[in-house]
Amino acid sequence: MKRLPVLSVLCAAVGLVLVWSATTSAQPASRQVSAAGAAGSQTFTVNVDGRNAANESFLAYFPRSTTIHPGDTVVFHYVGVGEPHTVTFGTLADSAIKAFASLTPKELQAQTPPKSFLAVDSLLPNLFPQGPGDVVQSAANPCYMASGTPGAALCPASQHEQPAFDGTQSYYNSGWLDSGQKWTMHLSSSTSPGTYRFFCLLHREDMAGKIDVAPSSKTIMSPAAQFALGQKQLASAEKPLAGPDAALVRGKAPVPNVTLPGTNPVLAGSGAQNSSGSIDQFGPKAVHIPVGGTVTWWMIGPHTVTFNSDKSDDDIRATAPDGTVHFNTKALLPANSPGEPTPGKPAFTSGIHFKLVASKVWNGVGFLNSGIFSNSFGPPVIEGYSIKFTRAGTYHYICTVHDRMKGTVVVGG
Repeated sequence: MKRLPVLSVLCAAVGLVLVWSATTSAQPASRQVSAAGAAGSQTFTVNVDGRNAANESFLAYFPRSTTIHPGDTVVFHYVGVGEPHTVTFGTLADSAIKAFASLTPKELQAQTPPKSFLAVDSLLPNLFPQGPGDVVQSAANPCYMASGTPGAALCPASQHEQPAFDGTQSYYNSGWLDSGQKWTMHLSSSTSPGTYRFFCLLHREDMAGKIDVAPSSKTIMSPAAQFALGQKQLASAEKPLAGPDAALVRGKAPVPNVTLPGTNPVLAGSGAQNSSGSIDQFGPKAVHIPVGGTVTWWMIGPHTVTFNSDKSDDDIRATAPDGTVHFNTKALLPANSPGEPTPGKPAFTSGIHFKLVASKVWNGVGFLNSGIFSNSFGPPVIEGYSIKFTRAGTYHYICTVHDRMKGTVVVGG
């Protein structure tokens, strides 16, 4: 299973999407320790992803490991910038994560994972379909199963009500978390001491964490102290992105000696290889061109270039009137513009190669969405999308996948 220099795989309604490669919940950093019963049950916070001024996202939970007692509560707070995530516990997830951890370096680099691992992993649904279609309902919506395996369909109503987690459930899933959402898991007082692993149904075993349940008699670190350790882990993950972030602000590639081709090039996203994070920004954020000028965006990650959007089309996640979660196709699909072409066979195996795959002539009127670009030609090809502007004005645009990922094109004047 080859671990490409990418940070996530997004199988969206338009096909396979690859990501190339903290304002956070504040808690005091007390170093107090406590034992269960001294002050009753406690509440611990785990951040899902990370958020900071650089608009970076991370395939991790912070802290990566939390130690609690039976009867305690864990609040998972999604603080990312739009990268889709779930928090998924249960014996099925635990088995898949342990199977992944047992793979050898050679198996991790192989194009096809061992069948033994695939058999365990396939028992859990993917958040997004492997090709066109809506989100997988059993993954995108909360579901709690005492036993058995989930299919792809929405779980029955009897499995929507969240019970306390006792460590024996086979599938215990938050669903696709919305921006800023908090998902709370109460631990049963009967939960046996041990390690309980969880992961994201989109990013799979690459994004995993664990809860260690200690005997009630054992003293553990306070919630605040463990949260502070998680923030140190986040700071460590941020460090490799400092250089690429500085380059992105200047509209430069994160790789030395690589010049972006095309007219008025803009990077859509950036990142650092061998890093657990990615930068979800346009660089440079503002471009000035004459009337009739062209801007070329180079897509590094699952991004869109979307002009004249409103609240109905600025997020790929949508909630239906019945409360179920689905894709927002208006945010995902191209509008008034050609989208990404049909996936092509990768022509390169090494180096960095730029390929302009779609272009548009636009007068600045109406909603325009490039749709998600999925790196359909495969790494190491970086796809380009260009727009020729025929009318003077100031045009603001966003990426519908990532919050706060914005840019401006000033034409003429």
